[in-house]
Amino acid sequence: MLTAALPVSSYAAYPNKPIEMLVAFAPGGGTDIAARSIAHYLEKHLGNNARIAVINKPGAGGEIGWTALARAKPDGYTIGMINPPAINGLVVEGKAKFTMSDYQPIANIVYDPAILVVNKDSPYHTLNQLISAAQQAPEKLVIGTSGASGSSEHIAILNLNRLTGVTFTPAFFGSTAPVRQAILGGHVPAATMNLSEALQLARDGQIRVLGLMADKRADYLPNAPTFREQNIDLIAGASRGIAAPKGTPPEIVHALEKALAGVITDPEYLAAAQKAEIPLNYLNAVEYRTLIDRISADLSDTWKVTPWR
Repeated sequence: MLTAALPVSSYAAYPNKPIEMLVAFAPGGGTDIAARSIAHYLEKHLGNNARIAVINKPGAGGEIGWTALARAKPDGYTIGMINPPAINGLVVEGKAKFTMSDYQPIANIVYDPAILVVNKDSPYHTLNQLISAAQQAPEKLVIGTSGASGSSEHIAILNLNRLTGVTFTPAFFGSTAPVRQAILGGHVPAATMNLSEALQLARDGQIRVLGLMADKRADYLPNAPTFREQNIDLIAGASRGIAAPKGTPPEIVHALEKALAGVITDPEYLAAAQKAEIPLNYLNAVEYRTLIDRISADLSDTWKVTPWR
């Protein structure tokens, strides 16, 4: 009761100790890169000599880290990256120990479209060739995924099956590094991951991008065709944003949101994000909540028709 009665000025010294930013995936993936790239600039725009430590808590397709975030003390000193639709999927399938209402959205930072790739030595040079091969060998062709069951990549495979009438079998690698190793080593014939996680491999000619699951070609990889260009209306990807535990004081949420709005227009950060080729897509707290709720509703509808477990 006393806390609720404190004036706004009581939070003027925020932050007065280090902030932990939780990442529910291993180092080196798209979420980890996005978190580390923004942490320094968030310190700058929060002021008060802010210090942010990025803490990786990988496992169970993100569930371990996201559970830790949901259960953290709502005092503004634990925030974290969340990844719709993967996080929403865990809730929809009834697996999670949290609900989406356990989070206070602060801002979305990134929207990273999914891609379908093959090894440079693959016999498949086009998406249609891969689909034709799957038609001739139902359930035999495997697509590796950087996510777990119910991740955005897995649901994209299910939707690809539905749209094309074929049956690709998903193989779950749980994070980016293992699926990259699998496709480079020829252990799976095809793989899905997010665009940012495969850019350098594609430019180096180590993998071939058969399709981008976006409404238009990406500036970072303009030669990669979209699925829509190949007559398959499939759009999928991963949002990466920042949230706090439910109950975080509004004044602190506002301070974080204001700081992130400053980061996203900071010329120095924009140059760093462009250099790291991070696909920025900023949404404020209200807009991010709307996106999260829409994704949850869409996934609930998909679950009723095509459950992924």
